[in-house]
Amino acid sequence: MKKIFFLFLLTCPTFLFAQLELGMRFGLNMAKADLQNTDGDLIEAARRNGINVGAFANIQVGNIIALQPEITFSQKGFKPSFTNIDSASTVSTDYLDMPLMIEAGFKLSNRARFFVNAGPNVSYLINAEEEFYNATNGETTTSPFDIDNEEIERLDIGVNFGGGFSVRARRWKYTLDVRYNMGLKEILTVESAYDFADKAKHRVTNISLGVSYFVFGNKDKILDAATEGGSGYY
Repeated sequence: MKKIFFLFLLTCPTFLFAQLELGMRFGLNMAKADLQNTDGDLIEAARRNGINVGAFANIQVGNIIALQPEITFSQKGFKPSFTNIDSASTVSTDYLDMPLMIEAGFKLSNRARFFVNAGPNVSYLINAEEEFYNATNGETTTSPFDIDNEEIERLDIGVNFGGGFSVRARRWKYTLDVRYNMGLKEILTVESAYDFADKAKHRVTNISLGVSYFVFGNKDKILDAATEGGSGYY
């Protein structure tokens, strides 16, 4: 207990003197899944496009490193193909993504920066449904997954990694962010409607634009200097 308290005291000054920004991000998800049938053969899963919209806090703890916790509404899913029939299916899922990104930024100019980021991601399933086109009778039906009866996993765990660019305009910052989300957990249960398939894991590429506002920190003077041709980035 004493060791934990000592570590807390050591980290407190870092965050007390950190720079805090609050912002919003929105963009495009290009989602698919790795699927494998019960015989071990790979099944094609075409891409499903969706949106991502969320909020974040960017905590700059130095000239290079920042922490960025987020909460994002994220549309995912996939379109499995069938080898012997012309029928088609689309699995649509809506999640609340809660990543914690660790960001390393590198100055390009007084107002611009390039960054790379990575971190864990926990996703909570809000809604899931399947749209099925029956080639035999030409009908399309939409059926919700029964989340409460665990036809599909409620929680998904994965990792994010990517990079992007940001531009400062005094207290405002504008960001272009490209990421790849690799799911580590199988999202379909054994008893699911897709009992012919298992080992389904999310694979999502997302592109987003963000805007954030400088709230407080120990770099206010540097921020002003940067917009007037100074040497700082903040």
